[in-house]
Parts: sequence; structure tokens; C-alpha cells
Amino acid sequence: MRPRVSGQFLTGARGPLATVFWEPPEEVASRFAVLHLPPFGDEMNKARRMTALQARAFATAGAAVLLLDPFGTGDSGGDHGEATWPQWQDDVVRAWEWLGTRSVGHRVLWGTRLGALLAADLTASARVTPAALVLWQPVASGRAFFTQLLRLATVQNLAANTVGGTAVRAALAAGTAVEVGGYELNPALVAGAEAVDLATMPKLGCPVVWRETSSAAAPVLSPATATIAKRWSERGIALDVAAVSGPSFWATQEIAEAPHLVAATTAAVTGLFPDAAGATT
Repeated sequence: MRPRVSGQFLTGARGPLATVFWEPPEEVASRFAVLHLPPFGDEMNKARRMTALQARAFATAGAAVLLLDPFGTGDSGGDHGEATWPQWQDDVVRAWEWLGTRSVGHRVLWGTRLGALLAADLTASARVTPAALVLWQPVASGRAFFTQLLRLATVQNLAANTVGGTAVRAALAAGTAVEVGGYELNPALVAGAEAVDLATMPKLGCPVVWRETSSAAAPVLSPATATIAKRWSERGIALDVAAVSGPSFWATQEIAEAPHLVAATTAAVTGLFPDAAGATT
């Protein structure tokens, strides 16, 4: 059984949005649908292999899967420096609506790293109302994530005898884009992401499947994840969180695979929808 795969360009507010659409094999009934939001920068490139492996597994299990490149990334229109957090939110809503016209049953929102933070943000605001939210190694805090990236910019600038770290932050505050690791950052992208923190996320209206990889012999959750999981459970968020054996595929030098992550995610999501009846908005 081989899933069907095709490239699609959706109409975005500021240009075409590149997507890859996976459909179940012809002999497999469509049961649910999934929209994926990718990581940021080079992490997006490193994670593409794992994203494709998971999309194939979902499709084989009866899912229609749409992999989105938001505006300014991948093969989508626009330059990276033009991308903003509100623009990416709008891109996701458009892709979500498109997927709804080409699928049946429940729809799932799935994000990796910064894409997971974006997915959680949209779910919390109810701009997207998935039947389930899947988070792969989510960035827990937009501010912590970009602070780390801006440290890289500081090192690069100091090596080139240009502006230091304070000046980088000042440039963003003044509305000026900065370049980090070959990617131009729009101040509105950084500001939007930095306003999101999983630790203070309000109650979500759907079950959450949170998976992360661990290189330990006996996989364990990171302390940060364990802390957030406890807070979410106290708020009544339906959370299925676990660590599985595997490499940090989004950050490894060479392209890496984490088959246990794919298997665990597929089992968790298909377990939520054994009959895949119903629909979401």
C-alpha cells in the first residue's frame, strides 16, 4: 500500500503557499486529516525527513496530511524577513480551511518545534479548533527560543566587529530586521512568538499528544516538559505526554530518523479516532 503524494500551492494573503499533500492509498478509507506546521530556519530542513516519514505513516493509517511551508519559508512566496507571526497564523488558518474541503472526519493540528508553539497558540485562541493537537519537541517559550538565536547573532556580529547583543535587541525594538544564521528576522515575527509561552497557556479545547525524543537508555521527559505537563494537568488539559528513544533530528549534523517517535505518534493519534467519525471546524 502506497500513499498518494502531490504538491499543492495554496492562495495566501501575500503569495503562494507551498504544501505537500499526502492521501491514503486507494484501498484505504480516509479516516481523519492532519495539518503540519514546521520548525524554524535550519531546523525545518533537518526535520523534513522525519516529517515525511510521519506523514506517510498517518496516510497509511487513513489520514489526509497537509504539510505547510508558511509565507517566507521553503518554497512559499515571500522572503523570510517579510514573515510575521500574524502572517503565519493567517497561513495556518487558510491551510486548515483548505484541508477541511478535501478531507473527511476529525482534523488534527500537528507542529514541530516552533511550529508546535504556533499550533498551540492558534488552538488556545480558538482561531483553529482541532480535534487533537500534536506537539513534537515543542519550543516551550518563544522568548527563550529567540533569545538563544539572538545570542548567535551577537557572536556573529562581535566576530565581524559590528553591533553587539544590546544593539540587536534595540534594532528589533526599533522595527529593524536582523539577520541570524542566514535568516532575516522580522521584528513582528519575533514579538509575536515571544508573546507565547506554553507554561502559561490557557486551557486548550482538545486532547494534546506531546512527544519528545531522548538519547537516554530509558527515555525520560526533560525537566522543563515535566514541569509544563504538571501545570497543564492541573488546568484540566487532556495531555498524553511521553519521551521515546531517538536523536534530536531537528538539530543533528546529518539527517537523522527517529522511528520510535513515528510509531508512538501514529499509535496515539489513531487511538484517539478508532472510527474517525465526526468533524471539526
